[in-house]
Amino acid sequence: MPIDDTKLDAEYKSLTGRMRFRVFTALSMPAAWFSGLRMEKIDHEICITSLPGGWRTQNPFKTMYWAVQGMGAELTTGAAPFAISRSMSERLRMFVVGTEAKFVKRARGRITFTCNDISKARDAIEESLRTGEAIEVDLISYGKDSTGDIVSEWVFKWNLLVMDRE
Repeated sequence: MPIDDTKLDAEYKSLTGRMRFRVFTALSMPAAWFSGLRMEKIDHEICITSLPGGWRTQNPFKTMYWAVQGMGAELTTGAAPFAISRSMSERLRMFVVGTEAKFVKRARGRITFTCNDISKARDAIEESLRTGEAIEVDLISYGKDSTGDIVSEWVFKWNLLVMDRE
């Protein structure tokens, strides 16, 4: 069965509700909850998350710890496949099989992560749905500070496989 766009829109809306997202992260991703990770926007084209600067996310050099940045960046690439998986009758197995990061500037203050590759993720899921094969797709996320300068660039290689529910 194909992806149900009505259900998918509801899943996207659910992820952007502040309280619902906070409860979701507290139960499913406690480190994200503790660090203050927010889902700013998600739709068929883009996913945006953000993380606050400060003591919960900083390293000893008073900049954002690289692993915290990775958490924010990974969510921008993984939230859409997660939402898509909840909008179809089949089960989606998804996991990261590789990652690359480039740190361009010191990350201070609130950092916003943006992935514009949502359509690539959906295309990969639809291909797996058609072929029954696992599909690997590279999804890119950019971290920017409050001035709009890029502080980090992330590539997450996702392995996506649509399987029958049994």
